[in-house]
Amino acid sequence: MPNYQTSRATSANLVTGNYKIEVAQTTVAGSYTNLGAGMVNSWGYTPEYYDIQSGNSPDPVEGISTEAFSVDMELIEFDLSVLTTIMGGAITLTTGGTVYTVTGGGNVAITPKIFKLTNTSTVSGATKTLVVTLFRCFIKSGFQVTAKSDNDADPINVMPITISAEVDTTLTAGAQLFSIVKQV
Repeated sequence: MPNYQTSRATSANLVTGNYKIEVAQTTVAGSYTNLGAGMVNSWGYTPEYYDIQSGNSPDPVEGISTEAFSVDMELIEFDLSVLTTIMGGAITLTTGGTVYTVTGGGNVAITPKIFKLTNTSTVSGATKTLVVTLFRCFIKSGFQVTAKSDNDADPINVMPITISAEVDTTLTAGAQLFSIVKQV
């Protein structure tokens, strides 16, 4: 017989399913590009704390020295225009009729992007939305392709990508890294 540690889950606090993944060029209110089919594997906020110790009194100064917010995801649509957009200038797209060519390499400045993850789910008969917006993002890994066998039950290639948001000091203090909006 199981020994439950809490009486029950609060259904209004459950998030089911995955996320629509979008990117914008420069502003949160700007136009977003849907990155297509894929999966958000994880996302999270990581603060690094510091404290200055006096040795003979309570810690006089405590705070956060650095903070980041990262998202690990996988895309399955090999859309070169989308990849060019999320890479922030590290690669260049050239189009010519039905042929798209991406080139990369060299020491280039990277332009940060704004990413938005949107989860829409039905909880207790009501549609609820959770939106995670990251204000100043850079690609930390990608684009990489995990190829599969032609005989695989799921032969579609997967592109794992990690993005990391960094503090944007041009924004209002307290809202410089991310925003999470949850409908209750």
